[in-house]
Amino acid sequence: MTGNSLLSPFWVFLCTVVALFSVLRLVCGRRCSSHVDAEHEIGHGMMAIGMALMLAPAGLFPPDLLWWNSFLFAATSLWWTSRLFVRKPVLALLSGKDATPTTIQSDGIQVLMHSGMCYLFLLMRSMVFSMTQPALSVTVIFFVAFALLTCFYGRETTKDLQAPQKDWLQCGAHLAHVCMSAMMCWMFLDMLIMVVSMKCTC
Repeated sequence: MTGNSLLSPFWVFLCTVVALFSVLRLVCGRRCSSHVDAEHEIGHGMMAIGMALMLAPAGLFPPDLLWWNSFLFAATSLWWTSRLFVRKPVLALLSGKDATPTTIQSDGIQVLMHSGMCYLFLLMRSMVFSMTQPALSVTVIFFVAFALLTCFYGRETTKDLQAPQKDWLQCGAHLAHVCMSAMMCWMFLDMLIMVVSMKCTC
């Protein structure tokens, strides 16, 4: 969708950094921080990889990959919605292990991120659908939501940097959220501009 944009290489670089940082937190974070949730870090890595695929030049991957990514992120959206209601990691629930209760805020944000990815892949699959009024309204809602989320995590990152004792892994996690939210906001804005321009030429 956005592979031809001049900003695409920059966003792909950020996606790579976010994915690598998620791996770092997954491997080392439990030793240094109490904030690390393995499912969250895997979810962040999936988001970063999915964004990189979305930013790839048109024709680089087979069209069926859009459908598979839609199904994948629909499944992960259901996974995070389950966490939102049971208030604990799903893997811990399935295995019967005790786990620290999850927060509504963090799981709710994951639902937003993964459902947004699923929706973007659906829009890329069908431009006719993306030009309908209901789809355009949902796209605007996602754009506003990710713009607000970017501001929220920007504020959290500023608080981390101003704290007397800095938790760099937590600060990095908030900064990674800023990057991912900004990328999602930009991709939805790019989709809105493309749809509006197509409507104007019709």
